[in-house]
Amino acid sequence: MTYYENGLLRARWASWRDARAGRTAQANARWGWIKAPGERGPILWMQSFSDADQQRLGIELAKAIAEKRRDLRMVMTFETEYPALLKQHTESAERLGYGFGPCDHPQAVGRVLERLSPLRYLALGRTPRPRLAAALGWGKIPAVLMAADPGSQIPAPLEAVYPQDTRQAGAWAGRGITEAVQEPVDFATLFTIAQVDPNFRAMISGTDEGLLWWAQGLSAAQWAGWRQAWAASPLSRQGLLFLGGADAPADLPRLSGWQRAPLPAGAVIAVDADRWYPALSAAAQAVHLQTASPMLQWQVYAGSRPISVSPGVTLNAAEQLDADTILTLEDPAQILGHWQALRGDVMAARQRGDATRRIFWQERRHAGERLPEFLQRVFDW
Repeated sequence: MTYYENGLLRARWASWRDARAGRTAQANARWGWIKAPGERGPILWMQSFSDADQQRLGIELAKAIAEKRRDLRMVMTFETEYPALLKQHTESAERLGYGFGPCDHPQAVGRVLERLSPLRYLALGRTPRPRLAAALGWGKIPAVLMAADPGSQIPAPLEAVYPQDTRQAGAWAGRGITEAVQEPVDFATLFTIAQVDPNFRAMISGTDEGLLWWAQGLSAAQWAGWRQAWAASPLSRQGLLFLGGADAPADLPRLSGWQRAPLPAGAVIAVDADRWYPALSAAAQAVHLQTASPMLQWQVYAGSRPISVSPGVTLNAAEQLDADTILTLEDPAQILGHWQALRGDVMAARQRGDATRRIFWQERRHAGERLPEFLQRVFDW
């Protein structure tokens, strides 16, 4: 169960369901029974909610903080667990404990703050819910908010806000909050994989000139349309199509099951793990994003490939993009036709890919300059 609001009966019901299913840790944490790692040292409570990107951001910040502040213990709570992400990225994280977090009922919030007595509270991806925001004020626990839009209740004391982009910074200014708001920065660029082994294309297609095409973020209803359009496209005669998203059809081969042998032209492969994103970003001829988190977008930007997006995708660094750098397209046949045109205009494809890669590196350099400032803030606590 994923209920984390403040309703008493619904929260009790969710915990009862979790306990019956064997998820006792989640059931207990929902009511604030959380234990800090280690025995000594002040505590930073990081709350990453349900977003995988923000969970990863919390882990990477914890690693950097551990090197700067050797006495600080860190607790990262979340409302949705991503076991593969946690297993892959927390191995080298020192003094970091993580697990499910509390619901927003006053009893659960009060218990967490009593058990942790945090030196600071760091929210990742959104502002804290109203009961927690109020409790932070009563306890005079300063809050730092990162990559978060303004919520219904702003915690006070508010030490700092690190907007992810200029749009988010403008949203804070629109609420009349400016003094605590820092210059926009996206620290996710610092752990985006920017240099990738170039062998993937040759290994999976059998040739260095293999044509790989990638669309990510499909809904369950979109797979059939993509497969039909691919079968009718001239690109299927020589290329491979990689599709990622929710509820992939069972008959499609999974990329995680690939045996490191070339695949036949025309094959459609389901991208079933995000560890393949760096290789695909660097090897695909072009990429289409039906939906895309900011972290995935940065990875694709770094790959230096032409990009198109579906309507409604909020682009990273949108104010820096020329109108024709990232096209907005929707119908699979239309997208495949666009890819066919790109294949015949190598120079235009290269220019569009280079434009997004330049933006990625600009933001990465900026984040690298800003990280010491954030770490100094932590050191001064």
